[in-house]
Amino acid sequence: KRGPTMMKTLFRNPPSYEGFDGGAGSRYQARREIRSFWFPTWLAQPAALVPGSRLIDAPARGLTLEDVLPVAGDYEFLVLHTSAPSFSSDVKVAESFKAANPKLLVGMVGAHVAVSPESSVAASEAIDFVARKEFDYSVTEFATGKPLGDIQGVSYRKNGHIVHTPNRPPITDLDSLPFPARELLGDANRYIPPPGTYRKKPVAVMITSRGCNRHCIYCFQLDKERKSGIRYRSVDNVMEEIELCIREGYKEIKFLDDTFAADYDRAMKIAREIRRRRLSIAWFASACVNQVDKP
Repeated sequence: KRGPTMMKTLFRNPPSYEGFDGGAGSRYQARREIRSFWFPTWLAQPAALVPGSRLIDAPARGLTLEDVLPVAGDYEFLVLHTSAPSFSSDVKVAESFKAANPKLLVGMVGAHVAVSPESSVAASEAIDFVARKEFDYSVTEFATGKPLGDIQGVSYRKNGHIVHTPNRPPITDLDSLPFPARELLGDANRYIPPPGTYRKKPVAVMITSRGCNRHCIYCFQLDKERKSGIRYRSVDNVMEEIELCIREGYKEIKFLDDTFAADYDRAMKIAREIRRRRLSIAWFASACVNQVDKP
């Protein structure tokens, strides 16, 4: 049985200004003494949901707008990951692509447009919509041709006004998501973290959960209604991705979860399962100090 027809879709980390290197995430304010790049997990995951899509990470490849603009006519739908410090620059990229291909539909994703959707849509006629919060299924549904008014979690312009559809519920079954499409980005060695941070390269960045059980008022993860909490992938699902990374030649895993050790027992199960399966991989994770020791 054939699935829905997909638009020809391009996911892109757009070129940015001098000194903006992608930092500790796919879009981040980072002006440092060295250049280092993280794998753009938040784009690679939805890219895996859209068959035939392409993912170009311009900052990591040192590509300029002039380098990437020639492909504008090859696509129907462009997904741009943006951020607060790069937003004005990213809008210019969207406008340039739209000028080169007026039929191109442009969606923006990322924390900035999720927090400020109205001003983001209003920033330029080149922006057809923004997808708020978790956008995996929002951009996938749009790529199938679903009308914006029928897609949860998007904001767009209609009859001179900006419309916000109802929020999309957080994804609870994270095992249902495909693994990030790392193969779309080619050479894994392009993603080189700061010297001395890792023991082995290349490094595969993995996210095994979403959300947070804290309520820091300054954080994008803040759930004012305190409903979502942390959602976890199963240990078996995590192991499956680790084994895939090993087969693809990765030597180390960086667990990029905001709160990897919030569930201490689960974190220990992952550690023990790596040892039990005798997986030849180094790994590490970040955690709050009050999560390290089991209560």
